[in-house]
Amino acid sequence: MNESLKLCVQEIKKLPTLPVIAQEILDLVSNNVTSVGRIERVVENDPAISAKILSVANSVFFGTKTRTRTLDNAIMRIGFDNVKSIALGISLMTVLQEGNGSRVFDYHRIYNHSVTVGFLARLLARRLKLQFSEEIMMNGMLHDLGYLILNKYFPERYRDVLLSFGKEHSLLDAEKKVLEFTHADIGNWLAEKWNLPNTIVDTTLYHHAPSRAQRNVKPAAVVHLADYITTNKMLSPTEKDPNYPFDHASLEILNITEEDLRAFEAEITGNEYFAKII
Repeated sequence: MNESLKLCVQEIKKLPTLPVIAQEILDLVSNNVTSVGRIERVVENDPAISAKILSVANSVFFGTKTRTRTLDNAIMRIGFDNVKSIALGISLMTVLQEGNGSRVFDYHRIYNHSVTVGFLARLLARRLKLQFSEEIMMNGMLHDLGYLILNKYFPERYRDVLLSFGKEHSLLDAEKKVLEFTHADIGNWLAEKWNLPNTIVDTTLYHHAPSRAQRNVKPAAVVHLADYITTNKMLSPTEKDPNYPFDHASLEILNITEEDLRAFEAEITGNEYFAKII
């Protein structure tokens, strides 16, 4: 941890604890629980999460004209692993949103961006027949935790980042100049503080530069590509285009070509359901 980040996090007097529902979901994940009833019992205790899961089940991602109004049907439609990922993501995002009166980010924009990255990461991992395809959505959902903690605790400083952005090549460069660390750095700190799974810890830190990762390199590369496509072609996490830096080594990590990536990108942006997000 560099000195600027260390001084910054020392200013956080009261960091939210990991929500109970998040811990329960992590327990389901670690125990590989796939019972609709077990998952439903955990999720139904939080009306906000239940509502979001119903919303996702009826969203463009599933391309169905038949609306579901019950939680158990929504879980079946979305799938066990996706529900666990969405519920965990929402619970952590919500606790970082609470009690924040001065916002520099649009919470709903970041949420929609994160869900899209999660679904694209899962789709890409499945396409590449990667073993972690079922849990990768969780990594995609939480890759931008850093934005949320900056939004909650340091909104004025991040306004300075956005003001500086016009003079820098990318939003990451502006973060480095103004803060002397990035949203990926502080997101990684939070993931470690909350003792989240190491794949989440690593993808929060390396989703912009998977080639620098020492472990979980492929999950970081998948999230990087999903984030790149979502940010550049569909929905960026900020209103200003962050000019997303592309790590070309991610293609080699996943043993694909630039043509493969462009074909996947064209397939996604040409899909009538994903096109509604653009």
